[in-house]
Amino acid sequence: MAKLRTVFHHKFWKGVHSLSVSLPLDSADPEAPAGPRQIPVFAVAALGFIAVSVTLLLLGRLAIDHQVAIGRQEFEPGIGWFGQWVRWDGNWYYRIAHNGYSFTSGQQRAVAFWPSYPMAIRGLALLTHDEYDAGLIITWLSGFVTITLLARWCQDRMTRMASIAAVITLLLFPYAWYMQWSVYGDALFAACAIGAFMLLERDKTVLAGLLGAFAAAGRPMGLAVVAGLLVLALERREAFLPMLARSDTQGRSDSQDDPTSSTREPRWRRALLWLHFPRSIQFRKLKPKDAGVLLSLLGPLMYMGFLWQTEGTPFAFADAESAPGWDHKPGPATWFKLNVIGGLRDVGLTRETGGMLLHGFLAIGAVLLVPKVIRRFGWGYGAFCIVLIGIPVISSKDFYGLGRYLIPAFPVVAVAGEWLSKRPVWLRAGVWTVSGTMLAFLGYSYARGLYLA
Repeated sequence: MAKLRTVFHHKFWKGVHSLSVSLPLDSADPEAPAGPRQIPVFAVAALGFIAVSVTLLLLGRLAIDHQVAIGRQEFEPGIGWFGQWVRWDGNWYYRIAHNGYSFTSGQQRAVAFWPSYPMAIRGLALLTHDEYDAGLIITWLSGFVTITLLARWCQDRMTRMASIAAVITLLLFPYAWYMQWSVYGDALFAACAIGAFMLLERDKTVLAGLLGAFAAAGRPMGLAVVAGLLVLALERREAFLPMLARSDTQGRSDSQDDPTSSTREPRWRRALLWLHFPRSIQFRKLKPKDAGVLLSLLGPLMYMGFLWQTEGTPFAFADAESAPGWDHKPGPATWFKLNVIGGLRDVGLTRETGGMLLHGFLAIGAVLLVPKVIRRFGWGYGAFCIVLIGIPVISSKDFYGLGRYLIPAFPVVAVAGEWLSKRPVWLRAGVWTVSGTMLAFLGYSYARGLYLA
């Protein structure tokens, strides 16, 4: 019996090891003997996405008997396998796709929601004859594209184990139902963003700019795509001259004679050197075709131009976001999240304040990973993450929504996955179990009708 246990233990952990630490096929020794066939990272992403989709769909079905009666759901198309996933902002997208934009200063209006997603809904609705169905289809397909593109993007620069870890991390992200069954634009934005970067890396600058424009017209944070593409285009041409250590500019003789000499770097400068911070930019290294990425500016510029012509101000979306009920007004109360502090002081830890803290915790964690993104993948992806996360962190009054806004932050997901891939199996399993449990609970609660993001 003891021998049988020993054999089982050896074979079990040998199988786990082969699944988790094998390098990509293109890095393997071609003359090495063929090992057991491994599931491609793409297949892990695709099958995992379908598995999570089915699980959430079943949980949504169970939520039908525990619906929360909320009057703001006046546009909800009914209950069923899919009806309970049409919530909150999904009703605004329905209005835009069905009736177009409207704006009244000082009131909540549709102009707060940028046009890429409702435009896609209106186009697909020509076939489905229903805007809600179109929205659900677009979200699911966009989520599938996002997770499979993430798998490919990670494989291009990380080990197989790290790529799979990144895929699983996003699949089990607590707010991942927003790229599964909700009528929200996060999944479409994520798919377009990662697609634009991959096109640029393949030197398809015009296509990258056009897809970037569509992504950037999806939300104010779409400017992150513009910034990231522009910086990445400079990086690809090696237009950034990195900072040099003082020992490199003054010679090494002084530092060799006296380790405490003036060539010793101060802490702030060592941090910039670690981040490969550029000391200058050589624009002459750019090629004419690189101008294609400038097309990404058309997305936000065209929407703001539309608002200027129809509503009299290019910033009508910001006016609507500041309206009573949303109250995302710029100022110290928003910047320093006084609403969160006041809520905790007045009512303590409730479902609402707990949600604020969860969103804030995830956002702060993502911010802390940005330097690693820059160090690992470069300033192009770093600029993308800085703007993508920075805009909502600054402009949100209470962190709400930050959880789903992190779904497009694929470089942060990659860094987190790579970190997890180097940790013990029990730690990875623990993190994914907690995250997946939160996803199931929050997805079920959302299907009940609770406002969570």
